[in-house]
Amino acid sequence: MSNGSVERRIRRRSVHRSRSTAVAVALVVLVLVAAWIGTESVLRAIGRPPLLADPQSVVDAALRPDAAFVTIAEVVAGVLVVLGIVLVVLAVAPGRRHRSVVEHDRGAVIIDTRIVASTAANAAGTAAGVPEGNASATARGRRTEVRVVPVTGVPVDESVVRDAVRERLSGLDERFGRSIRVRVEEKGTLA
Repeated sequence: MSNGSVERRIRRRSVHRSRSTAVAVALVVLVLVAAWIGTESVLRAIGRPPLLADPQSVVDAALRPDAAFVTIAEVVAGVLVVLGIVLVVLAVAPGRRHRSVVEHDRGAVIIDTRIVASTAANAAGTAAGVPEGNASATARGRRTEVRVVPVTGVPVDESVVRDAVRERLSGLDERFGRSIRVRVEEKGTLA
């Protein structure tokens, strides 16, 4: 295996969520159902009473259903449909974590999006000249939203803040500085 393929696999595992929990739950349920059917069959073969229901009685009831059996079958079918939908969504959904890969000359670096947001908030607060708690940011994928609460009587220029955030985030990776939205609150706070 080449070094490049190992690095790609490590990056993918760091950025995407594992689906092993969903697979393990599905397998445990399948094993429990198979164990129950096997136990009931063995109990019937040796002439003991069933734990929950005799497999032959279940088959006979399914072939000649009454109202109670139909109701139970509908409930079980509904639960299985919901479980199936959940498993399909888990299998198809991307399962991304809040992390991004930044290329580096020595290899890939994994950055949590909270670090990107914190960096953007710091740059915005410095450019706006506001205290540390007056600038906040959120980062999702390649998009960063910054919120600045100005100090009363001191105007804040959105374009200056946007340029400062773009410059700081581009230092991490140029992709982070592409989509930046700055919102300056109308009401300020006292210094």
